[in-house]
Amino acid sequence: MVVYIDILLIENFIINLFLLLITLKALRYKYYKSIYIAALFGALYTLIIFMDNKILVSLPFKIIVVLLMIIISTKNLKIIKVLKSSVVFILMSFTLCGFTFAFSMIDNSNSIFEKFSINKYSIKYLIISVMILYIVSVRVTEYLRDRNLLNNFIYDIEIFNGKKSIFIKGLLDTGNALREPVTNLPCIIVESDFFNDLELNSNNEFLIPYSTIGEDGLLKGFKSKDIRIRGEDKKWRNVEVILCECKNKLSKENDFNALLSRGVI
Repeated sequence: MVVYIDILLIENFIINLFLLLITLKALRYKYYKSIYIAALFGALYTLIIFMDNKILVSLPFKIIVVLLMIIISTKNLKIIKVLKSSVVFILMSFTLCGFTFAFSMIDNSNSIFEKFSINKYSIKYLIISVMILYIVSVRVTEYLRDRNLLNNFIYDIEIFNGKKSIFIKGLLDTGNALREPVTNLPCIIVESDFFNDLELNSNNEFLIPYSTIGEDGLLKGFKSKDIRIRGEDKKWRNVEVILCECKNKLSKENDFNALLSRGVI
């Protein structure tokens, strides 16, 4: 029998990813993009069939591989959750094996007086296609849900700068209560690139103390009345805030370039 390693790895990657998704979805556990690494790790493990090593093919070692796949997917080291996920993963695997074996009996004749062998399995690719469809639909659904949730907290910000207006996108950070202590005005943190286009008056400069987990310091800010924001209601309203400069990129995907404290809203 001829075995194509690339096809073997691709098929096992899809199956592992499918099993990991339905396992973690069933348990409602959070998983990360590392789930693809876990699925690939499980696929690479199938290459041990070409090795004559009884330890690697033993049941304890297989269980260790499952545990590692769960840990990689969830980035969780809590023993109870890892063991629970692993048990459900193994049960899902057994169910899938029984399901696929039942279909293999349809494609191959069998008799109680002869040994059973699988010579053809035409429905295999149909099953794999269903798995791919499930994986894609889950990913698309999660992406659309995350985008929709993000859009609910995105605000349009217009900053008047003399004869010029600057438009940026701001994310409402509900856990951010940053205010300038003297004026008690809320703050909008803006990426430093946009400050290059602003003509700011040094007389309105403030130093705002801030504190986060493991870090504290001072933010340079400027008072401005020529700012208005627009949310879901599509109505512009003027706000009096302190603009604070941020040297870091706030969004890798460039979805927003500013952070609004809840006091702005």
